[in-house]
Order: sequence, then C-alpha cells, then structure tokens
Amino acid sequence: MVSSKKNSYQNPALIEAVFELRFPANPRWGMGSVVKFANLASAEGYPEVVDSADGFQINFTTNKNKPEFRPVSRRIQTWNKEGNELWQASAELFAANRRAPYAGWNEFRPHILKGFQLYQNLAKHKKANHLSLQYVNRIEFDKQDTAGSFLIFMPPEISYADVINAQTCNSQQTFKDGDTITVTAGLNLMDGEKPAMILNLTYTSPSPPLKMEELMKKIDIAHRRIIDAFEKSITDKQRERMVKV
Repeated sequence: MVSSKKNSYQNPALIEAVFELRFPANPRWGMGSVVKFANLASAEGYPEVVDSADGFQINFTTNKNKPEFRPVSRRIQTWNKEGNELWQASAELFAANRRAPYAGWNEFRPHILKGFQLYQNLAKHKKANHLSLQYVNRIEFDKQDTAGSFLIFMPPEISYADVINAQTCNSQQTFKDGDTITVTAGLNLMDGEKPAMILNLTYTSPSPPLKMEELMKKIDIAHRRIIDAFEKSITDKQRERMVKV
C-alpha cells in the first residue's frame, strides 16, 4: 500500500482498492441508463463490459447466527483494457475499483471522481445512504516467522477489538463525526504459498454528501484516516519486512 509521502512501501503489495457509494433504489435507473453508462465509460477508456445478473448480497452480522440475504438490482461493470480498473453501476450503487499494481491515490482519486460524475449525470440521486473506502494489503514473511507478532497492533484509540480465532483479529475505531474504520488482519499459512498477513482496512461513512466538492472532501478525509490506521496497525516486525521507496 502506498502509505504516505514519508512512508511508501514496495511490500506490502496492495491487492485491491474499492470505493462504494450506496443509494436508495432509483426508479430513474433502467436498461437505457445501463446502455448510456456503458457507452460513456467506453469513450473514457473502459470498454470491457460485464452485465451482472440480478442476484443477492450476503450480509454477515455479529448478532445473528445466519447471514442475511438481500436482493440487489442488476449492475454493470466496465473495465479498462488492462483489466485493473473498473466502474460498477446500478440503481442503488456506484463503485470504483483498482487492482494491483496500485499506482497511488493521485491516480485512484481521479478514477473515482470521473466515474461518479458519469454515473450521477444519469442517476441524479438526491441523497446517499452509505460511503465506503477499502484497501486490502498482503504482507509476506518467512515461514519461521509465523508467530502472533505478525498480527495486528492495537492502537490505544480503538473502540472495539476482537480476536476471532488463532489467526484472525479485528479492531474498530469510531470518529467524532460518526464515521468508522475497521481493520481486519488474518494470517494466510496455506501450504504451497508464501506465508502472509492479509490486512483489510475499511472506512465507512453514513449519509455522505453528494455535492461534488463536499463529497471529495469526505473521500480525502477517509483516505487520510485509512493511511493513519495502516501506519498504526502494522507491528514493528512487519515494518522491518517492508522496503521503503
């Protein structure tokens, strides 16, 4: 993950960065909108189209034994030719993804902005229910270093922490403005693969603004807080493994 101007690392490698905005279902969004979005995305350099079928979203909750299944509307995915950037759009969702190699926030941010402008010009949502920004990182290490010292470091300001099992732990921090960041760390010790820790940082914000200037300020705040959480969540031993650039 590209961390900050002072600390940028070759290792860990960012697996994927994901931005999402969720909305109340919009009756304006129909098949005509899907076609228009695909054409506009193609003109912007995202010509590879995948039309996902109607399906269900699975929500895992901590207070119930069974996951919740919620129907979701058909969404369209438009990829760039390299296959590492995409936009997703539906009646209730806009998402922008960037897969490895990650070129940094200065490239991912415009990708989010451009895609959302195309989407919002068609959808014309009045409000948003939910914003999320997620970074998934992979920190590799040697087989002899499989002790818990490679798991997450718990900073003092977190509001919730839970050791899920011997190889996975989770922490959460809630900010004064009501936004939340969740950090999940899990060891991947599968045979045949180099041992690694998967570090997932997810920032969520309820009812984000939709005016472009205010929205981008909110996204920038989310990114800064994710960077801060990343720096606070890695252990000294993990940091020793990282090559600064």
